[in-house]
Amino acid sequence: MHEGWYLPLIAFVVLAVLERRGAPMPARYGPADHALNLAGLLVQGVAVPLAGYLIATRLLAPGLPRLAGVLPLGWLGAFLLNFIVVDFFYYWQHRLFHRVPFLWALHQCHHASPTLNVWATSRNALAINFLFVYLLLNPVLGFLCDAPAGFFAAAGLTAALDVWRHSRVPAPFWLGRVLVTPWQHHLHHSPAGHGTNYGANLMLWDRLFGTAREARGYPARYGVDQAPAAWRQFLFPW
Repeated sequence: MHEGWYLPLIAFVVLAVLERRGAPMPARYGPADHALNLAGLLVQGVAVPLAGYLIATRLLAPGLPRLAGVLPLGWLGAFLLNFIVVDFFYYWQHRLFHRVPFLWALHQCHHASPTLNVWATSRNALAINFLFVYLLLNPVLGFLCDAPAGFFAAAGLTAALDVWRHSRVPAPFWLGRVLVTPWQHHLHHSPAGHGTNYGANLMLWDRLFGTAREARGYPARYGVDQAPAAWRQFLFPW
């Protein structure tokens, strides 16, 4: 079990408790939304990590044993490779999800949530879970690093921050100069903010490439217009 695997679980539990004492949600989940949220948690929390583990241990390790640990980065270098470099690739992938019609049709399930809190973090179409850079890159880069523990510690922190930025537990405004905070990501989920704040960990990429937009509170409205039925969102394109 890689270092930091428990961070998103701890973040989810703590933030879910804090949300109950925080700002009320402007809308409620219906039964179909609850089903999508729970299905997403199972896929991202179980199926995707298992797939990554199998790629590294059943495909890469026996097939390319000489490449194991060839990147001499050390613990800190491996950590930064994940937290910064993989985050850069995620920024551009996320931006493409909003720009390419077919990819948007996959990503729309996540944005169709009528409100936002920790439970909607993993709400996604089934297929898109296996297209994220975290599954495509992390098993390979972690295998290549000489200190995979550092790499996967950053992966655990990234997953914990993902739960936090979907939560209704805000941070000081100044922290948004560095990290993607809940206010900034909630704006991204509003109809007025779909073209902004694509980053996962760092606001650096949005600021560099002109997609950053500041926020000082939660939006009054979430979701997308004319979203397909929930089961169509989840099973697209099948």
